[in-house]
Amino acid sequence: MSEDWLGELGRQIRRREDPWLVLEGRHAVEAAVNGWWDVKVVVAAEDSEWDLPGWSGLEVRRLPRREIEEIAGYPFHRGVIGLARQPEEARDVAGLMEELDDDALIVVCPRLNDAANVGAVVRNAAALGAQAVLFGAEGASPFERKAVRSSSGGLFRIPVRIADGGQILRCLKSSGFCIVGTAPAEESVVLDESDWPDGRVAILFGSEDEGLGCFWEAACDQLVGIPMESGMDSLNVAASTAVCLWQAVSFRRATADEDDFF
Repeated sequence: MSEDWLGELGRQIRRREDPWLVLEGRHAVEAAVNGWWDVKVVVAAEDSEWDLPGWSGLEVRRLPRREIEEIAGYPFHRGVIGLARQPEEARDVAGLMEELDDDALIVVCPRLNDAANVGAVVRNAAALGAQAVLFGAEGASPFERKAVRSSSGGLFRIPVRIADGGQILRCLKSSGFCIVGTAPAEESVVLDESDWPDGRVAILFGSEDEGLGCFWEAACDQLVGIPMESGMDSLNVAASTAVCLWQAVSFRRATADEDDFF
């Protein structure tokens, strides 16, 4: 294995730049390999019994934990770390729109500032039935280390795209998506009383501090809100994605069951 890749791994850990992402822990490495991502280097501690399957064609470089920590620049206890290249289509929103089903349910986050939230949104989307997640280029990248880590492998299981907010909106509108935005309950239809539209649906979530904002609210076809109790006025955006996706998927399943009955 080329020493150049070890040096690149260290540089990307210290300051990540596109098109790279750092894989922390064996689960992230395994998910990237199983998703056929372009993994360039994998390093594991000498005392780790973990290995990659032979079909991966990748060599695992074994190093003392002290040397792994020198590369990482911080105490590293996971025992496995790697470097991968983002897919070339990571910014191709228009191409993704052509591939999605006629009843696709996707998540759109034009500007999330917290990388941990970004990763959690991807995890929720993968777990709860969304077909893709779109992020605005103005926010935190889903390829940041913290985002990759908090996605728990979700990043490698569903399509994730990054683009300018204007491009995202144009692609959604031209591809026949109904845009359902999330807003405070007093400004919207209560979530469990709303009728989710048929066909392609994009659920839109605003930033952690400002919400959707005037531009994106005007772009929405309808607004839904999660009812709050005990004086609370909002949920963390990751929690909101889980609640809304669950409700949307449940509504679709119930509607499908009714259609089958009749």
